Amino acid sequence: MRQGFPWGELRALLDPEAPLARRRRGLQVYAGFLFLLQGAGLLLLAPFFPQAWHPLLLALAFLGAGWLFLQALMALREEGPLGALVAVGLGAGLFFFLGVMGLLLRPWGLGLLPVGVMGFLHLVRRSEGALKGPSGGPGPGP
Repeated sequence: MRQGFPWGELRALLDPEAPLARRRRGLQVYAGFLFLLQGAGLLLLAPFFPQAWHPLLLALAFLGAGWLFLQALMALREEGPLGALVAVGLGAGLFFFLGVMGLLLRPWGLGLLPVGVMGFLHLVRRSEGALKGPSGGPGPGP
């Protein structure tokens, strides 16, 4: 393992002068930690959540997920150098929110879990593009 891992990568993430590859690794470490933390939380909560199917809960799940996703895209546009961190954090919140709603709406609501994973991974990819700046990558958004 590398010397100073993961702290060196996380410090490089906050340093705009650090090499792009190291900043990207720092963002991936941060995203991986959040994903594992949220996933472990969902696993611990799963036995305690009752099944509560209701169409309005499904609508709430989609509205809340859309709001979190739009907030993450706005953070990429407006937050400056820390926008990538904010967007990844909101993506982890999106994953957790859809996971909790999926647990409530099971068995069919568990289909929300892959939607949350896809939203999280999409925001991580967008955040990596935002680290490059305005000139390269997929960029922070439309």
